Amino acid sequence: MTKKNPHISSKNPTVIWNAVLGILELEIPRPNFETWLKSTRAINLSDNTLVVSTPSPFAAEMINKRLMGSIRRSIKKLTGEKFNINITIEGSENLNKLETSPKTINNQKLQTKSNKLNNKQTFDSFIECESNILARSAALKVSDSPGETYNPLYIYSDVGLGKTHLLNAIGNQLKSKQYKVIYLSSEKFTNEYIAAIRNGKIDEFQNYFRNCDALLIDDIQFIGTKPQTQEGFFHIFNHLHMNKKQIVVTGDDPANKITLKSRIQSRLSGGIEVDIQEPKYESKFAILSYKAPDISTEVIEYLAKYPHKNVRELEGALNRIKAFSQLTSSTIDIKLVDESLSGLKQNKENFSVTKNQILEEISKYKNVSIDNIIGTKKDRLTVNARQLVMFFLKKELNMTFIEIALFLGGKNHSTVIYALERIENILKKDENFVKETIHIRELIYKKNKVKT
Repeated sequence: MTKKNPHISSKNPTVIWNAVLGILELEIPRPNFETWLKSTRAINLSDNTLVVSTPSPFAAEMINKRLMGSIRRSIKKLTGEKFNINITIEGSENLNKLETSPKTINNQKLQTKSNKLNNKQTFDSFIECESNILARSAALKVSDSPGETYNPLYIYSDVGLGKTHLLNAIGNQLKSKQYKVIYLSSEKFTNEYIAAIRNGKIDEFQNYFRNCDALLIDDIQFIGTKPQTQEGFFHIFNHLHMNKKQIVVTGDDPANKITLKSRIQSRLSGGIEVDIQEPKYESKFAILSYKAPDISTEVIEYLAKYPHKNVRELEGALNRIKAFSQLTSSTIDIKLVDESLSGLKQNKENFSVTKNQILEEISKYKNVSIDNIIGTKKDRLTVNARQLVMFFLKKELNMTFIEIALFLGGKNHSTVIYALERIENILKKDENFVKETIHIRELIYKKNKVKT
């Protein structure tokens, strides 16, 4: 009979587990220990079952499959007793086991689904111009030779410049060639990942993504405050990349400036990284001519000089002009453009805006005091105003998440990321909100014109 170590109490899970980790650190390769075991901790010990948690479902999978024998031997050596080991995911409800019985798995279907591609967003409908020619060329190359030359492809830009359009264009072209494409936002990836953990379907979740030919992820920056989701994404990314499957990711900033773990930044930078720039006059003229072929060249030339910064704003301006024309039964001419767009000037250099001016204008527009916006109040009106300020600081001044957080009273940068995610989601679904943001921007620039 094995003599029980007098220094180990079988009733103290933390003491037992720390002792086990001490043994395993010496027995298994250091990289394996650092990756899979170092961040684990004992949760409970009852009915001869030791419950251990890990922040990563992938670590849980590896421990269950490859390290469980070593763990059991170490515990027997330390205590003289046999324990059942239950590896759980940190924060999961009711300490659910990671593994589900084969019978249960066979009776359940994984709910994860790729977002539906927008079949109207193709390469043919994407207007190539100086500001996006490199990004479009790289996207075409990926569509022609997936998994070969540009892998991963990372496309970044400010909002509304066409990166989601290119992502859909890649997906549509690959799908037409019978490739298995998964396209979804990082928000949906996060939600499905959490659901898989809670429902004990992490193996199915991994297999779903690992079996695709191309993974397209939109707005990667929104997992910046979700380390567990980043861990899941990292392992799926590695598997696909090693198997020469195509990966395309979009974001708001260069890879080295996103709030992501360094190893994910490194992977994104390891392929090709391209940006889409703010359209210049020639680009805006080409876009407007394509979007509104029924409007005269004179009006298009005039409208292209307005200080709209992206395609989404240009489309919003066109919609407003057309609506104004229909409501007043007027022909679209230069006078009507000026009236419908509230007098924005032609020359962008005539406008300047600061972070304080953005704060002041939104404070007035929303009738919420500046003190409340930068304070801690959490009523709906104040939160909406605060999130709009965050959105415009990022959009107009390209401030970083941390800079915005510090400017607005030292808030956590994750609050800024959440706010931008929320505004972006509303913009995609609510045309009235798009019009409201255009109107707010017009107010900001109209009242802060530089006198010449």
